[in-house]
Amino acid sequence: MRCIIVEDEVLARKSLEKLCSKESELQLLASFEDAQEALDFMNKETVDLIFLDIELPSMSGLQFLETVPYMPEIIVTSGNKDYAFDAFEFDVADFLIKPIKAPRFKKGLEKASSRQTKLSAVAQASAEREIYLKADRRMIRITYEQICYLESVGDYVKIMTTDESYMIHGTLSSVDERLSHPRFIKVHRKYIVNMDKISDVEDNSIMLSGKVIPLSRAQRPVFLRSINVLKG
Repeated sequence: MRCIIVEDEVLARKSLEKLCSKESELQLLASFEDAQEALDFMNKETVDLIFLDIELPSMSGLQFLETVPYMPEIIVTSGNKDYAFDAFEFDVADFLIKPIKAPRFKKGLEKASSRQTKLSAVAQASAEREIYLKADRRMIRITYEQICYLESVGDYVKIMTTDESYMIHGTLSSVDERLSHPRFIKVHRKYIVNMDKISDVEDNSIMLSGKVIPLSRAQRPVFLRSINVLKG
């Protein structure tokens, strides 16, 4: 797990760094005295686990949890057990009282690792069946079976489903990387199609849900290897 430490007390921070260095499953990316610096780092890097103090100079650990751009696993480290109730309101993995001993540290790490493994399995299962599109402060669930094709339109990608279409900012290649489904194939630099929606194929085009999709010369050999052709 890629982890960071957010702790303003020098001795406590050094102690956590030493404990982390002894765990092969941990990769300590950085340590921070200030919560805002940790937030800036998280906007650039992916973090799996945070060892987080509550009493910090610029903002408290609880305020930090309200501000994070995404929620990794959290192990709270504090000298005051009175913060435990508020910390667990954020569904943290564990709450460790300072000074932290190695056995208790390992127990907290096991909890965080187990939670991450379970969450990863849930996320993988979701990635194999569906995508969620952000729109107007909500996320719309679209199953792969609903998608007919994806089309590059300038700086956007149009996702055409059986019911309606959606526009998202990004490139066709970046969206393609997120489609964990074997029935999607790129047939043109501007198109990815759901092979389950194809009705027929001509030399340089594909008929799909009432729309003619171009089949490029470069992608045609790949496409033909992907389908089961019976020659008459």
